[in-house]
Amino acid sequence: MTPDAKHLTSDVPPAVRSLPPLQCQAPISARRELAPGIISVWLSAPEIARRVQPGQFVQVRVRDGFEPFLRRPLSIAQRRGNRLRFVFRIVGQGTALLAESRPGDKWEILGPLGRPGPRPVNRRVILVGGGIGIAPLLFFAESPANSSETIALLGAKNRSELILREDFRRLSVPVRVATDDGSLGIRGLVTDLLATALRNAASPVVFACGPRPMLKRVKELTAEVPRPKSKIQNRIEAYALWEEHMGCGTGICYGCAVKSANGDRYIRFCQEGPMLDLKAVEL
Repeated sequence: MTPDAKHLTSDVPPAVRSLPPLQCQAPISARRELAPGIISVWLSAPEIARRVQPGQFVQVRVRDGFEPFLRRPLSIAQRRGNRLRFVFRIVGQGTALLAESRPGDKWEILGPLGRPGPRPVNRRVILVGGGIGIAPLLFFAESPANSSETIALLGAKNRSELILREDFRRLSVPVRVATDDGSLGIRGLVTDLLATALRNAASPVVFACGPRPMLKRVKELTAEVPRPKSKIQNRIEAYALWEEHMGCGTGICYGCAVKSANGDRYIRFCQEGPMLDLKAVEL
């Protein structure tokens, strides 16, 4: 392996990206509340589970009829054989109705949707999750395609809202925690942990998911980090996933489009994303 080959991020094969989404009725096998207003659901969806990759999502039909009319996009937190796990926060009518589901109920889901995230090769991976944004990063941590060294930086308002910490630890992923009130880990923001981690990592790949102010700070930190002298250039790649309102989920309606960093075009979150290069988008 050449020195350059040690520091690559590979893309997902076009054949995987081009497959059309599937629609199925998926029975729920488990449901529990992880924290106030945060729900974890496992359901069986064999065909979608065989194809889904970290970074992708599904659209869920809330119920029969036209109210709510639009499907709700949900990121995938884990895959176990034929089962998929979703972790979401109750934020409105649609998610409140989904939260009422119980084992034995069925969700009509459409997926996988979106472009899978890049696959680091022999790179140190830093996962940065804020609040409910922690959930989709768990799929990246458990992906067998990620053979690199990985650490997880998790942040929340307080101890009771910090989710999935033990799930990362069960994957043998080192976890560092920040809470706004200091009730767990350091008192501060998860981006404070990132600033320290970047100083100690050569050519890392950062995957971040959380609120936009957090992602804006991740973008600033990954742009300004000093480059120590090395035979191999210290490259930093930073990708982010965040919540966007979606209509079709397939790129037709442009309801989820975000402006590019240079302002020359709009990037469809559901088609070119949802895991987008932070250098490419305006926050």
